[in-house]
Amino acid sequence: MANENQQDPTNLHITIPSIVINRIDKRSTGMHIQTAERVTHTHTVEQPSVSQATSSLQDMQINPQGGVTSRKPTMKDIFAPSDVSHLLQERKHHEAYVKSCRRLKVDPAFIGSRDLVDHYLCCMLVGEAEEANRTKDQMNVLLKEKAKTMPNEIQTFADTIRGEWRNMEAILFYQIGAEFYGNQSEVGLSGILDCANGINHSIEVMLTRDEDMIPIVRSNVISLLHDMREMIRRSDNVSEEDRCLKDALCSVQIGHCEYLVDDMKACEKTYTAAIVEMERVFKERAVKYVVYSCCLNNLGYTYELTFPKSY
Repeated sequence: MANENQQDPTNLHITIPSIVINRIDKRSTGMHIQTAERVTHTHTVEQPSVSQATSSLQDMQINPQGGVTSRKPTMKDIFAPSDVSHLLQERKHHEAYVKSCRRLKVDPAFIGSRDLVDHYLCCMLVGEAEEANRTKDQMNVLLKEKAKTMPNEIQTFADTIRGEWRNMEAILFYQIGAEFYGNQSEVGLSGILDCANGINHSIEVMLTRDEDMIPIVRSNVISLLHDMREMIRRSDNVSEEDRCLKDALCSVQIGHCEYLVDDMKACEKTYTAAIVEMERVFKERAVKYVVYSCCLNNLGYTYELTFPKSY
């Protein structure tokens, strides 16, 4: 897992180490540093290029007597945008929230998957975090018990809808995907880290398009990344070193998002904690890991922004 290559520490900027994942067994096979530029009105972010094509054979249910009887609905079909979604796209957040609440109260028996997603988005965008969390739990039950969806399917769906105005929706599915992966295996921790990375990219794109989202991200979204890091920390079925590395990598994602919303005090605390933990676990070997040098680099840049030079 380790990569001992180091970059020039005098070139200060916020950096994020990317993990090269073996998609068969999800083990981390390497790391390298990528630069993440500070978000401005003119900053452009490359959109994900995830194929949304699905084999028509996989989508068909076969009649035992022969012939195709019906098309199996995909997550893309189930969660297609609705009229409430379009209100959110037009930034009519409170109007969408009122309409969503009325829809859910009409008859709970007819609440669909799309209705729950819409309500979650409305709650997040008007600051109703507790109600959003309850709605997310309903989504968990639906996907686990009724749709029997696998965590990698949820994560892939989030990848495909990330970008433009569906970033908050992608964040919901990354959050659910991380919970589905669980924290009791190396595969699970890698999945959680992938979902944290997806939320980080979603936040970056979202803030590039609309800086008015900064207060919502700061108060309601970054906390989701902290929850994912806590899942990693509570894992007891992997080695302490693997857990520490995943913790540090997740901390870099958190620190980058805190940087994007100008929360430098939280950013400093996040990187410092990761550095201290790596030094505790790896001792003098900590310097061999790219994520350690990345945390040091980012902490230094945070100090530079917090305490600018007076000369």
